[in-house]
Amino acid sequence: MNTNPGLCETCVFCRLIRSDRGSVFYLCEKSFSDAKFPKYPRLPVLECAGYVKKS
Repeated sequence: MNTNPGLCETCVFCRLIRSDRGSVFYLCEKSFSDAKFPKYPRLPVLECAGYVKKS
């Protein structure tokens, strides 16, 4: 993967999506409950009000 996802890489709300063609997308599951968060944020995400670090 060439792109640095920033905070998404360590966020509990992030899910990695791989397409049939080999593309990788970072899905923000916070977007399901709050429209302020984009479903597929522009990377790298350097700050995010919804960020919660994975334990």
